[in-house]
Amino acid sequence: MAESSVQTVFFDIDDTLIDDAAATRAGALGVFDKYRDRLDGTDEHLMQRWNTLLDHHFERYLRGETSFIGQRRARIRDLFGLTPDQMPDAEVDAIHAVYREFYDGACRLSPDAVETLDALAGCRLGVISNGSSTQQRQKLASVGILDRFAAVLISGDIGVAKPQPEIFQAACEAVGASPSDCLHVGDRLDVDALGARDAGLTGVWFDRIGKGGGPPGVSTIARLSELPALVPRR
Repeated sequence: MAESSVQTVFFDIDDTLIDDAAATRAGALGVFDKYRDRLDGTDEHLMQRWNTLLDHHFERYLRGETSFIGQRRARIRDLFGLTPDQMPDAEVDAIHAVYREFYDGACRLSPDAVETLDALAGCRLGVISNGSSTQQRQKLASVGILDRFAAVLISGDIGVAKPQPEIFQAACEAVGASPSDCLHVGDRLDVDALGARDAGLTGVWFDRIGKGGGPPGVSTIARLSELPALVPRR
């Protein structure tokens, strides 16, 4: 029997195709600057707290403990150290609008994303991402690459999130491919590379900040432009 070869390449969005870390920092700094008189600490201290709160409440959302808007509001209230009674939804949403203005203004593709997508011409391309369908699709559209993908699978659409195997399997089904003929790349070793591997796909870890130490069974790249060399062609 001939060996299978990867024909479909799936990408994560945040900090894989899009430099989410830089946009997140810009958005948060915009909030810190506007509300300086209501926040304690340096920008770096507040930035660490923002990222901790973002991770905590987003994980709660992925576990189904709160809604997407709920996690967003909880994150902002915790930053200010206020309760829902002290900070009504309308006020929270106004603060988030400031964040989104600066985030959107700084939203950019990762440096070699277009080069990589171009080099993979001839493969089917797709996206597997956790988050809100509307927000994630808007990001892809804003940087001009939404139409490059044959399938875009967002956890908010299907009710299951990476690293659960069901979202990877749904993505393969969406393009009519066997998991063994698919590859998924993302910046989270546990969520992306290991999740894909355990669902039967080829898992690739985009180690964008140089952590190192990838486990057996996954490939590791330091730049997206290294990805095409890992994709077998028929």
